[in-house]
Amino acid sequence: MIDRRRIAPILLVVAAGLAAVGSFEDTYRTSYPGYGGSGEQVLSTNLWIVTADPPVGLPQELYNAAGFPVIITAVLMVVAAVFLMRRRTSFAAPVAMGAAGALAGMVLLYVLQVRREKAAILSWPVAEEEKPELSILGGTYLLVAAALVGLVGAALAQRGQQPEETEEEVDEEAVVVHQLDDDDDTPPFGIAIIGEEQQETR
Repeated sequence: MIDRRRIAPILLVVAAGLAAVGSFEDTYRTSYPGYGGSGEQVLSTNLWIVTADPPVGLPQELYNAAGFPVIITAVLMVVAAVFLMRRRTSFAAPVAMGAAGALAGMVLLYVLQVRREKAAILSWPVAEEEKPELSILGGTYLLVAAALVGLVGAALAQRGQQPEETEEEVDEEAVVVHQLDDDDDTPPFGIAIIGEEQQETR
């Protein structure tokens, strides 16, 4: 039988690792054909930095702070996993659920933001050959996977708080026989047997 208390911390650690790696991987790339007369400009974005190639009218790198909340939730999931392995589910389960829920919310908002940006640049009134193109990259998929795995791990951690049945529990429907006293004269069926001494006195 699979022990949920062992699977939950593993999933939380995996989710934390995916979130940390995904925050440093490029999440999407935007290409602008014919930008500034240079032929094409490409912007590569992750949760920490936006890189322009070539940097026509833009700095080479633009720093972002969106990775900090993701790293914080990843650290919290690792902390929850450690407490789960020490069987302290009363503390670990709420922390795991809060961190996993926060990560899922941030990833969802980020994906929606990227979709809005894609719809916006595709609506620009430019010639077809100059239409920008936005491509979703591996970092986004890693973040989505981290959010899903984290939610599953947190859910298992919550279920691990429920007391499990033990073999020592008494079945309520089982028949229980109680012996009140030592009555050697009365057989199990409740019929008294007259001894030889009592028959002689009659």
